[in-house]
Amino acid sequence: MASIRKRGENSYLIVVSRGYDYEGNRLKAAQKTVHPPVELKPKQKEKWLQEQAVLFEREVHHTPEPVNKSITLAKYIEHWLAEVAPKKLAKSTFARDRQDVRRILPALGHYKLTGLTKEVIRNFYEEMRAERKLTDGGLISERTVEGLHNTLCSILTDAVEEGYLLHNPAWRMYKPQGTRKECPVADEELVQRLITALEGQSLKYETYFKLVLATGMRRGEACGLRWSDINWKRCSIHIQRTVIKLSHEPIFVKPPKTASGDRVVYVSKEMAKLLKAWKQQCAWERQQEQGEPLREDDYLFRQPSGDPMVPTTFTFRFKKILKQNGLPENLSVHSLRHTTASLLIAQGVDVRTVASLLGHSQASTTLDIYAHAFDKKKREAQEKLGAVMGL
Repeated sequence: MASIRKRGENSYLIVVSRGYDYEGNRLKAAQKTVHPPVELKPKQKEKWLQEQAVLFEREVHHTPEPVNKSITLAKYIEHWLAEVAPKKLAKSTFARDRQDVRRILPALGHYKLTGLTKEVIRNFYEEMRAERKLTDGGLISERTVEGLHNTLCSILTDAVEEGYLLHNPAWRMYKPQGTRKECPVADEELVQRLITALEGQSLKYETYFKLVLATGMRRGEACGLRWSDINWKRCSIHIQRTVIKLSHEPIFVKPPKTASGDRVVYVSKEMAKLLKAWKQQCAWERQQEQGEPLREDDYLFRQPSGDPMVPTTFTFRFKKILKQNGLPENLSVHSLRHTTASLLIAQGVDVRTVASLLGHSQASTTLDIYAHAFDKKKREAQEKLGAVMGL
């Protein structure tokens, strides 16, 4: 089994054991240094390195390449959907990838795997940019094109690992066009207007949206909270699960994708007071409706069936609140998370702390998403330095 070791900023060493000689002495391991394309995101880089490790291990052990030159992408995707993806992908990721496959197959399904050249794939992305959405007839977004690329890359990487291909032709074929739209955030003045609007809502919705704004947690993470996750003495909340609802699928609750997603966040005494008031109301309603006390393993935001409420319920309500109160309608529940992060950065909180609070597995992810906010802090810092130095 090949191992991958980080050497420098963008340098990795792949090491493959060569076993023992006839006298029982360990043979010197084979080594190879690789440099991932700099434009790859962390997850893409991880997949690229795994693919390089598989290829190098085959080279070292002289493993014959069982390339099936006749298999088409459509035939391989049929196998991938049935045998490969369900075993390695999260249910939500698998559902999203199946949606992407519906666009990939009509355009590329008839090609043999070995016939998927860089030009074919590049042309596919250009054709997708001219595609129209079924909902409003507008062009599909660049984010959708990027998602198609990520799905195609994952499928072809698995084809490499299974021996159907010698390399992944989709790597480095996607280059974003235009400027990525940043998620809108609220400034301090708008946050105050939003808080005023929330205080005119029912206690349930006021608590939910203020909690997201206070902690920066994701919609599904807030839906997945149980009362037992709250430490009242420390004013802390343990985030350890998320709620997902796919179309035509039952609600399911799952742990975070990464270890960093399982985290503890802290709230102010005022926020804790609001949570206690919501808990008292939940206990009263539970007693009135079902004649039983509130349990610690109950969800904070619970349906009468006992299941957690789903993120889309709060999405629809948030849009209604914005409209009713004359607030910018381009905001979303996810904007509250971005607002929290941007305000933390504006207050000088370091990137690692912000990444930890948001549940990002790498600080680089936080830097990428909030580059604009950090740029402002860098400008302020250099202005202060200039004032000190008289430059």
